Amino acid sequence: MTEIKKLTKIALIVDAIIWFIFGVMLVFLYDMTLNYEGWTNPLHVRAFGGICFVAFLFVIIMLRKKEWEEIKLLFICLISMCISVIIVEATVLAMFASTFMAATVSQMIFDLIINAAKNILSIVAYIKQRS
Repeated sequence: MTEIKKLTKIALIVDAIIWFIFGVMLVFLYDMTLNYEGWTNPLHVRAFGGICFVAFLFVIIMLRKKEWEEIKLLFICLISMCISVIIVEATVLAMFASTFMAATVSQMIFDLIINAAKNILSIVAYIKQRS
């Protein structure tokens, strides 16, 4: 059995913080802070916020484990979920950026940068953990 390395634990802590912040912003603060466009159906955004909370709970569970083999599959699942979020958000930004307000575009670019940096850290931690 392989013990979880320090870099992997740091990546998990960063993941937990970011998933929690995104979950709070999307579920509770959407109308106050993120609804620049005035969309009337925030259900999809709040549903994704719930997914962020579930990912946060999975990361907390993974931080409590001691062995790499116990968390490896879930770690890969969270990396792949983050990759799909980056792809979808980049596609939406590329297709509809001209119709969005500047605040929405800047928020989406910031989200992409945060998610990409988090995912790069997780991938590097996975590679280091595997070797």
